[in-house]
Amino acid sequence: MKLKDNKVLSDDGKVIAERERGYGDWISMDDSVSISDILDFVNGPVIEEAEVEETEMVRARNDKGHYIADDPTTPKNEAWTTKIIKKLVKKS
Repeated sequence: MKLKDNKVLSDDGKVIAERERGYGDWISMDDSVSISDILDFVNGPVIEEAEVEETEMVRARNDKGHYIADDPTTPKNEAWTTKIIKKLVKKS
């Protein structure tokens, strides 16, 4: 498909859809092509957003908000913890 002025043309040059003057709506001239396919071609595909979870290392805090120190007698490092960060990512 090709876009020329206010018309959507097929590969062989036949008019598939035309934009109505004054209103801006697209009118399908060919029943074999759906209006949603024409709108996707003209406007581009709809981009959806997805929520992605990532983790980040942050300093551990107690109930009062003070930093927690590492206990050297244990193999685990108590001074650091992981925090889950949610991000919105566009997917096509």
